[in-house]
Amino acid sequence: MSNVTPRTTLVASGGVSPHSSLALRDPKPAASHDALFVIPSGRGGGLRASIRGHLLELADPSSGHGLAPTPDDLFIASIASDLAWSARHFLRAHGLPDDVSISAHTRRLQDSPSLAGIRLTVTVSETVEAMGDALEDALTERLTARSFAEPLRLHLRCVG
Repeated sequence: MSNVTPRTTLVASGGVSPHSSLALRDPKPAASHDALFVIPSGRGGGLRASIRGHLLELADPSSGHGLAPTPDDLFIASIASDLAWSARHFLRAHGLPDDVSISAHTRRLQDSPSLAGIRLTVTVSETVEAMGDALEDALTERLTARSFAEPLRLHLRCVG
């Protein structure tokens, strides 16, 4: 860790594979509050995500539309926000300042829209430096725990 700036930065990098990214759940709504729906928006053929009553407009990743998040943006934001909340909980539990920010940079396979990797940078207060290794270990464990051991499964349901 470096004292060059008044903030300390931890970096976690990793590839994205079907074994460690997302699992698509059975499309039948669950009894719990974890249902998520992607539905037509009714405007220009767009889509909207409904997540526990919160609506997000979604951009077609091939449109170049910059006013709404793409599926990749949402995927990366979900990982980054999970790490930010995990870091905050860790820091609060240790009585440390919980000012956390996350930046994410992606690599793509050449001539492909597929992600080759995501580099996440966690920035915290310099006063956290003594706990930096423990925080990095906790966040790495969190990433590992949130990964799926099984390949993605898709359930197709046709309705009339």
